[in-house]
Amino acid sequence: MNSKVTHINVGNLAENCWFLANEDTKEAVVIDPGAEPDRICAAAEKHGWKITAILLTHGHYDHIGSVNEVAAHFGCKIVGAAKEMPVFTDPALNCSQFVGGPIIVHPDILVSEGDKVTVGDMEFDVMETPGHTVGSICFIGKDIIFSGDTLFQGSCGRTDLPTGDWDDIKKSLKRLAALPGDYQVYSGHGPA
Repeated sequence: MNSKVTHINVGNLAENCWFLANEDTKEAVVIDPGAEPDRICAAAEKHGWKITAILLTHGHYDHIGSVNEVAAHFGCKIVGAAKEMPVFTDPALNCSQFVGGPIIVHPDILVSEGDKVTVGDMEFDVMETPGHTVGSICFIGKDIIFSGDTLFQGSCGRTDLPTGDWDDIKKSLKRLAALPGDYQVYSGHGPA
């Protein structure tokens, strides 16, 4: 596959909204469309990409703020963790009620540890990585990881927000560190 990974920063927390596109077929996924749906859609259309799925690493407002609009625009499916449903659907848990209004997202496809997500010729393994939130997950491709707010360059996500747990994130980071191979990690904030 001739693939391309790129991103735009969106919202007041400079969240990384990632795109993974097959440059031959123009089929693409968007990971964590957190804000500014018009910019996200325009970025995809500028490249001629057809967004066929939205992958969600977790349910905080800065990662789900544009999900409903982007899904409606492209007519695509939303994929999220089954264990994250309380966060996706409760504005107090996803913190949206504190920053401008309630956001509720209902993924079309719920995934758990060990599931595979296939979009066109792109395939990801799902790894549950709780700690930042109760249902945080990473999407792991052949040599890439979309880590959301579980793992940053030189750091990890905070655990002081609703459903966060420091002991859980330490276990998740150990599991990620133990993965065989070498990966490019695309995180929810900051550099890859």
